[in-house]
Amino acid sequence: MVELKSVSGLNDAHREQVHNYLRITCYKLGLLINFGHYPQVEYERIMIDSKTLDA
Repeated sequence: MVELKSVSGLNDAHREQVHNYLRITCYKLGLLINFGHYPQVEYERIMIDSKTLDA
């Protein structure tokens, strides 16, 4: 799952949004990519385990 943003910086709300998407879709890996961070692209790899999917 890939979530694209264009904001000055990533925060916990953006990370939680990716976690929610992963729980809903039952995917285990997500990429949070921010194109609004100067001078480089900011990205985070977010994983959840199978126990989190069951909750």
